[in-house]
Amino acid sequence: MANIEDFQVKGIMSEKLPHAEPSDTVSDAIGLMRKHDLEEIPVVQDDQIIGVLSDTMFIERRNLSFSTKLKHVIHRGPSIDEEDSLVEASEMLLSSDYRGVPVTSKSGEYVGFLSRNNITDIIPKLEELKQTTVKEFMTPSPATIQDDENIGKARAMMKRYDVRVLPVVDNHGTLRGMVGIQDILENVAKPVTRQEKGIRTGERDSPYRNIEVRSIMSEPPITTDPNSKIHDAANKMIKNNISTLVATKDNEIKGVLTQYDLIEMITSFREEEQVYVQISGLEEGPEVYDQMYDIIQRYLKKMNQVVKPLVLNVHVVTHQKEGNQRKYSVRLRLSTDHGMLYAKEFDWNMMKALDLALENLKKRIFQEKEKRLERRKHPKYQKVISESN
Repeated sequence: MANIEDFQVKGIMSEKLPHAEPSDTVSDAIGLMRKHDLEEIPVVQDDQIIGVLSDTMFIERRNLSFSTKLKHVIHRGPSIDEEDSLVEASEMLLSSDYRGVPVTSKSGEYVGFLSRNNITDIIPKLEELKQTTVKEFMTPSPATIQDDENIGKARAMMKRYDVRVLPVVDNHGTLRGMVGIQDILENVAKPVTRQEKGIRTGERDSPYRNIEVRSIMSEPPITTDPNSKIHDAANKMIKNNISTLVATKDNEIKGVLTQYDLIEMITSFREEEQVYVQISGLEEGPEVYDQMYDIIQRYLKKMNQVVKPLVLNVHVVTHQKEGNQRKYSVRLRLSTDHGMLYAKEFDWNMMKALDLALENLKKRIFQEKEKRLERRKHPKYQKVISESN
């Protein structure tokens, strides 16, 4: 067993991954990702990182010509220094929304690659997490998709709920398998052709239209118990080379535990006093984020009177318009020194939905405080205290 502070990036990263060059084509990049089962690949020129390509980008831009040069589609992606700590690396992965990032030396040369898999490998070795259970960090009541739905709906749900993998159920709600972005990539990252004059490319021959989820899902699903230790869950992910475990009890889905959850768990060990806040799902400008941060900061100050907030994840979903109005749902996930808390609210006003969700979190935190105080008044608790003195 070792402590979190003992690990640096250079001690846990993988060697250099196969990489693409700016002069390579989209076809070259996708072929490389499939051959080596990669979700991201770095684009490198003269040992310098030019950018990072992800499988998500190819799905979102599936009408790209396979002959398009990568220099026309890449964006400058994140990288991390080999001397950075495990906690700093986790924070980078969490904030970048990439599953892996290139590692550079002090001189800026490409020296390796750090992925969520690398950090998952470390989890069973960490002393601080040996008593942590799955239910403390899993997402309860996860979204699921039926096996007879098409992969277009699966991808839309992944975007809506900000996930990469969905549990697949039958029409009785029984867990049957899992479907992920990589499964979809295999079926949609193909050249798109016109079948008839006047039909927009990708409409009638859309790869999403007629492919059912059950035809591409992975089965049987790999599951865990909510009361299992995080160490055991991480080992199961490593052994089966998967990023998501479904937590079940008596054949009922209780939650999902993902590598993202593990990264968030490591990030919560940051030494800074400030709470790490991540907002996802928004397309609005910076002024909206500023307004949201103001509301969040106000509530975090109140919560800090009772617990220590560590990481707050805010995901916003914009629902179908009604006239000129949109309805918003705001999902919150707050990691504290007393465990994980969740809240979700709907409203026509996004800021009001955020305010209501934060208010619910605050109420739960203060209610838990009252419960702890009541337990301390209990005769059995007082007896244990007196005997220990």
